Amino acid sequence: MNKNNNKMDLLGNAPVPPQALMALGIPIMIGMLINALYNLVDAYFIGGLGESQMGAISIAFPLGQVVVGLGLMFGNGAASYLSRLLGRGDREAASKVASTALYSSVCIGAVIIIGTAIFLKPILTMLGATDTIMPYALSYGRIYVISCIFNVFNVTMNNIVASEGAAKTTMCALLLGAVLNIGLDPIFIYTLDMGVAGAAIATAISQMASTLVYLIYALQKKALLHFPLRNFVLLSRS
Repeated sequence: MNKNNNKMDLLGNAPVPPQALMALGIPIMIGMLINALYNLVDAYFIGGLGESQMGAISIAFPLGQVVVGLGLMFGNGAASYLSRLLGRGDREAASKVASTALYSSVCIGAVIIIGTAIFLKPILTMLGATDTIMPYALSYGRIYVISCIFNVFNVTMNNIVASEGAAKTTMCALLLGAVLNIGLDPIFIYTLDMGVAGAAIATAISQMASTLVYLIYALQKKALLHFPLRNFVLLSRS
């Protein structure tokens, strides 16, 4: 309860320069920098396999960015409103907004991911996959696209959790995923000789680890926001 009060006080009363800005801004900036490592790490390790393999992950990369954009749309959109609701102490309304944003992003993300998985080959062709790149792009893309469901959850939760003042939690979730990805990539790609599919599996496991961190945080009492299914609201009442 004391931690919850501290976070509410930070959001509502702390002066923006420098206390609130430093406490909330720096962990978020570090988390964003860490998140950028995912694709750099994959590119670094896959680059040793050959040009076609490197081309495959470059072709598949935009598919993941669509999902990230979806998570940002719901996460960023909700975060601004959540901060204002929490600032005036309306936790019940804030939980409904957070739940609606989270479940909406996951459901719409699942529909997009299923459609992408079904039409993966023509989509990759449209993105520029050649005959030499296509086998690797399919091998990487099938796993990568399905695992994006964890990414859309993580991106949405990243913004929601940060909006309630738990910026360190978002940083830890992203840090865990990035460290796992760095450690698992060479194991799956080279030690287990799985090539580009190994890189996709390593990324999937890393994203799942970040998801687990957010789930544990959301289920703990110290979280300001809660996500029961009954809080999902399609239409708000004025």
